[in-house]
Amino acid sequence: MVLLLALAATCPTLAHTASSEQSDKDKAPEKSAPRSPNLGQVQPAPESSPAPPKLSTEPTPPAQMSPPVKTDVPQERDVKEKETARKPVASLILTVKLALMADPRLFQYEIEAGEDQQTITLSGRVSSEEEKTVASDVARTVTGVKAVINKLDVSKDLSQALTKKRDEVITHLIKDQFAKSATLKAANFEVKTEEGIVSLSGAVRFQVIALEAAEAARQVPGVRAVKTDKVRLEGEG
Repeated sequence: MVLLLALAATCPTLAHTASSEQSDKDKAPEKSAPRSPNLGQVQPAPESSPAPPKLSTEPTPPAQMSPPVKTDVPQERDVKEKETARKPVASLILTVKLALMADPRLFQYEIEAGEDQQTITLSGRVSSEEEKTVASDVARTVTGVKAVINKLDVSKDLSQALTKKRDEVITHLIKDQFAKSATLKAANFEVKTEEGIVSLSGAVRFQVIALEAAEAARQVPGVRAVKTDKVRLEGEG
C-alpha cells in the first residue's frame, strides 16, 4: 500500500487508472433477469385466411321476360289463314271431268266442262247420240250439280279418227321397242297397225327373230294381235 502511494505520488496518471479499475471491480454489473412478457399488453391475433362468402338462402327472382313483339297482322287473321290452308281444295268442274273419264264409254273423248252457279255445260265431240246422253247422265250424278247443259256434237267419223290415232301411237311404240334390241333393229321390220292389229313384214335369216319381234310388240298397250305372215326367211323363193 505504501508502495502504491509512493507510485501515485510520482505518477498521478497511474494512480488514477488503478483506482478506476478497482472501482469497476467493486461495481460488477448485475445480470438482468429475463424480461417476462407484459401480461397486461394485448397481443396481436395471428393472421388467418379470409372466410368464404356466405351463400344466400334467399330465392333468386325469376328473370324478366321481354314482352312479345307485336306484328302488323292480327292474330285472328293468322287463324283464318291456317284454317283456309287446311281445307281441301276441290272444283266442281274437275270433279265432273274426272267422272266422265271414269266411264269406259266416254274415256276416249275429250269432253270439256264449264260451270256457272252449279250449272254444268258440256262441250266437245262424241261418236253417237247414245254417248251424248251418257255424258249428261254422268254429269248429273256428281254431288253439287244442279243442272246440265249438253252442247256435245255428234260426229260419226270421230270413232274412226280416234282409232287411227291410237294405231299410229301403237306403231310408234313398237318401233321404239325394236330399237332397244340390236337383233330386231338390224332386221329392219316394217310395222303397220289397224284397229290394234299389228302386221310385220321383212326378211330374216332365222325364224326365231320373227318370234322375238312378235313378243316385243305384244308388250305394247293396245295391241290386240301380231301378224308375221309377211315375214320371210332369206333364201326362200
